[in-house]
Amino acid sequence: MLDRLYTLPTAVLVALLACLVCGAAGTGVGYGMGYRYAAATGSAELQRERTAHAEAAAMAAHESRIALQQQVTRANAAEAQLLADQAGHAKQVTELEGRIGHVTAHYRPSPAQALQRAPHCVFTVGWLRDYNAALGVPGALAGPVAGPAGPAPWAAPGTDAELLESGVTPADILAHAQDYGRWARGLASQVTGLLSAREAATP
Repeated sequence: MLDRLYTLPTAVLVALLACLVCGAAGTGVGYGMGYRYAAATGSAELQRERTAHAEAAAMAAHESRIALQQQVTRANAAEAQLLADQAGHAKQVTELEGRIGHVTAHYRPSPAQALQRAPHCVFTVGWLRDYNAALGVPGALAGPVAGPAGPAPWAAPGTDAELLESGVTPADILAHAQDYGRWARGLASQVTGLLSAREAATP
């Protein structure tokens, strides 16, 4: 084979070498162009993915900020309403306290009759015991419970002592009802505020 190549004319050998060189060059150029195209395509796709992820993250952060601001707004509104309710309850209790003595110490038998001292009103020890028990005071049925003035009178059910006078007056009961009502309404305002905030936050 080599002998045959050696016997070929020089022009033919040059042409063959040129073809080989061109083929190799073409292969190299084609490979280089394909590599650069693939690299460019991959880079563009990667950039698109990065851009999409960045946009999604930015949108999620924006939505989170909006949701947080809405929660803060609802919480502030609920707190403002609760404080307003508490202030209203306190004002009403103050007004009622100022009238306790007036509405419990005297009375009129009829509109045309003169003002008279209110008759003595008796609340027994048993009545006081059961009153406290009805309100859920811990230990009210088991023994004396402590109050602002000290331990309350107490007697076991069914004993003669439960029919003794407890010393509780209508003014005491009205004052206690005011305090209890203020506590109950304050609790109701808190529950209402929490439920309203929860409903507002529910999609």
